[in-house]
Amino acid sequence: MRRFASPQSSWRLAVRRPATRVAGSTCRLPQVLLRLATTSGLALIAAAAQAHSTAAPAAAGSAVDQEITFYRDVLPILQDNCQTCHRPGGDNYTGMVAPMSLITYDEVRPWAKSVARNVQSRTMPPWYADEAFHGVFENERTLTQQEIDTVVAWATSGARPGDPAHAPDPVDFATHGWRIGEPDLIVDAPRYFVPDDADTHYVTHTVTLDESMLPKSRFIKAIEWRGGPAVHHIVGYGFLPGRGQERGTGYGLGSIAPGEEPMQFPDGYAKLLVAGTTVAFSMHYHKEKGPGTGVWDQSQVAFAFYPEDAELHHFVDHDPIGNRWFDIPPGHPEWKVGAGRVFERDTTIIALHPHMHLRGKSAEYVAHYPDGSEETLLSVPAWDFNWQTDYSFAEPKRLPAGTRVEYTAIFDNSEANPANPDPTVSVDWGQETWDEMMLGYVTYSRTQPERLTVEGVLAEHFGVTEFEDVEAGEDIAQD
Repeated sequence: MRRFASPQSSWRLAVRRPATRVAGSTCRLPQVLLRLATTSGLALIAAAAQAHSTAAPAAAGSAVDQEITFYRDVLPILQDNCQTCHRPGGDNYTGMVAPMSLITYDEVRPWAKSVARNVQSRTMPPWYADEAFHGVFENERTLTQQEIDTVVAWATSGARPGDPAHAPDPVDFATHGWRIGEPDLIVDAPRYFVPDDADTHYVTHTVTLDESMLPKSRFIKAIEWRGGPAVHHIVGYGFLPGRGQERGTGYGLGSIAPGEEPMQFPDGYAKLLVAGTTVAFSMHYHKEKGPGTGVWDQSQVAFAFYPEDAELHHFVDHDPIGNRWFDIPPGHPEWKVGAGRVFERDTTIIALHPHMHLRGKSAEYVAHYPDGSEETLLSVPAWDFNWQTDYSFAEPKRLPAGTRVEYTAIFDNSEANPANPDPTVSVDWGQETWDEMMLGYVTYSRTQPERLTVEGVLAEHFGVTEFEDVEAGEDIAQD
């Protein structure tokens, strides 16, 4: 594994909240955004899960027909669904950090009723796809009804410990801290001080990968961004040598936002990290401003590569279906905005990722097939700004050439929306959290397999023909 901290450049985009929105007494933005530090802790009572639960009931029959104990019945459920977050050093979903450990009986017992209440309401584990899509996504975080009944029965019948001899073996969690496994390359952004007078603050850090960091272009299996203090989100880009560093000229390298997971691809699917790339950390910091509130940050990105001799057949793209041209009226409870895209080739979809801001209410992707039929690919009826999930298909979804995918987002700009910073104003597109966005990200590849080579991908997907210069990390001429 290579790890690098670089004294590279940082450039700042100074963005200020409009004065009319700061002074207005109806603006509740600071309290809303502080959900990352407050509501996130309360919401994580029962934990974020990694995948489908595999815990089996302790015995046949209804959970309430038998004596439920912690070690025999409840602990297996917590291990499979909760402990990946609810443990010392547990998974951090970009600021969504579990407020307590649920490893031992002594740790769980004081929280028994809270755990039961949150699993019964399905607040936890956090998962927002419609129940009709149960089993469709490999990263689904849900409990079965029998598991819910077991936890509730245990909590309401005395929360008995039972016999420790009935406990399953403890889970051996990795100690390196990266959810993608041990990375092959870690890149540290330049150390940066978020100033006292900043509340919402934008800056882009850049790190150029020299030959000591990345001797040759490598195919990527997984990408994980990690933000430091006060980081609200990071969008990652790569800029080819000699191609400039305007955002529109870069290639995407994933992102993190509240509740977002690392980008990981199925076997045989890959992105390419090009030798000589300048990695851009497009940062959004958010904190309370005032004397003594400044903090140091050094965010990171980690890459896991395929072996150099791996046979790969699908290059991965990741971009949104979106609409920037909307204006949500004041007080409107259900403003609909749509966008669509036609996929001209046979296409395989790996994951879907709806993105909105605080007025986001629901989202839906619908595929309209060339034969006139249609299929809902994903419905998120109660979208949550604090859990911006990649919905990764358990079996990648194949679309025939000519399929149109329509993405629809519903926004609630009314007083009934508790996250709404100001229901008295109209809202359009903007990068600030109190503005809105309408983006339906799609991670996809061509269905037709092709043997991936660095040279082939550079030519086909990056428009690069000077392969030797790229591999050496030197500047290349623009096309």
